[in-house]
Amino acid sequence: MEKRYFDLNIEQVLENWEVYHAVREIIANALDETILTNTSSVDIFKDESGYWHIKDFGRGLNYQHFSQNENEEKGKAEGIIGKFGVGLKDALAVFYRHNVHVKFKSKYGVFSTQMHKKDGFRDIDTLHVVVSEPTNLDFLGTEFILSISDEDMAKAKSLFLTFKSDRPIEITEFGEVYKKDGEIATIYVNGIQVALEENYMFDYNITKLSMAMKKALNRERSNVGRVAYAETVKKILLKSNSESIIQNLIYELKNYNMGGSYDEINYVDIQVHAMKTYNTRKPAMFVSQERAYQLTNDDKEKIKDSGRELIIVPQNAFDKIEYSKDYNGNAMGTFELVQKEYNEGFKYIWVSTESLSSSRKNVWEKRNDVMNWLGDTNWRHKIQISKTINENVSGDTQGVYDSNENAIIIKEDILDNETIFIDVLIHEYIHATTGYPDNSREFENELGKIIGRMGAELFNKQIEQKNNKIEKKFGLGKVLNLFNTRK
Repeated sequence: MEKRYFDLNIEQVLENWEVYHAVREIIANALDETILTNTSSVDIFKDESGYWHIKDFGRGLNYQHFSQNENEEKGKAEGIIGKFGVGLKDALAVFYRHNVHVKFKSKYGVFSTQMHKKDGFRDIDTLHVVVSEPTNLDFLGTEFILSISDEDMAKAKSLFLTFKSDRPIEITEFGEVYKKDGEIATIYVNGIQVALEENYMFDYNITKLSMAMKKALNRERSNVGRVAYAETVKKILLKSNSESIIQNLIYELKNYNMGGSYDEINYVDIQVHAMKTYNTRKPAMFVSQERAYQLTNDDKEKIKDSGRELIIVPQNAFDKIEYSKDYNGNAMGTFELVQKEYNEGFKYIWVSTESLSSSRKNVWEKRNDVMNWLGDTNWRHKIQISKTINENVSGDTQGVYDSNENAIIIKEDILDNETIFIDVLIHEYIHATTGYPDNSREFENELGKIIGRMGAELFNKQIEQKNNKIEKKFGLGKVLNLFNTRK
């Protein structure tokens, strides 16, 4: 058969492509053919003469594949990235520019490249594929033979997931997640590298292409912008629940306010997903940074006793989970939940009068003086001592009126200070006798009445004591004479 020449009609050679980029296209086409035909794996080897071979076992390459048009079959198939014609023609042009000897064969012919007169324009030479008669009509697939270096082959293979030993840590309907190898993360599309990310936490292999992604897979296929795949990466993570991924996301969330976090954690939806998943597995307590600053030492002790891990998260993420449930239908771990659990599991540790030290016992006896002054005949018999106080009843930490116990309960250690004891006792007495809560106007009015009465009595007593001193010193007659004289 006479040799035929097929004009590749390449208007512009990709100047930034190296040899390994061209090899990548040959490997990608071979892998695609394997998927489309469900045939044996691609065979890549080096012969005794130093030439590298790339062989698939599909249907075989023919001259129609040199058309510029995209392959319709590949456009509809899942898991395919190659575009027979576009990538292949670019690869052949790059090989020619770098003086790489290339030959490929199938049952349809033996092919090579050379510059040849353009049909109809004898004064113009363009790159053509030379089509020769096939040497084996039973040949399976297509085999490329290339005079390339071992380094170029290694670089080309490094762009494919299939040649790596890594296994995905998560597989979703949108793609896969891999532990990244080194400091730079890699973005793959159907197993072939399309971008590098300096601040991504994982490697990603996108298997479900959005329209933006399809449009972004241009001729170069190696510098796809983040805008094309960021949304798909987000979808992959929102479908991920493996231990490794969630742990890493929570770790980044803990350090979010200190800066330097990986970019994936900047999505609020991913923050929420990580928290809701983590909540199903481990006892945690999520709190916003602002609320964390407001936690008292008692609050922190309560959290510690609850066995929950304290995780400080951004305010906007906390707002989305504060009153929500996790993926198992359980309430999200918040400080309100810790307080509720504390209240449900709380028990008073009662203290008997007999067990008090002598100094504390002396302070304790002052309760009778306070009750006498208040004119009480009922509540003096309903005052108890406990080592613990259920502060969730009213928010008080030194004493409390607990309606469930129908008692005023004083924390034992305030018996070390008589002034504080009397203060707490009167405070809780008002709660018990009125039912008014702290910080209400009604409670303040009742407290004001007692303070007013106490002040008046103290003031009158001081005047009385002063008058008694004067009378004792001068006598009643002298006082009256002094008074009348001043009049």
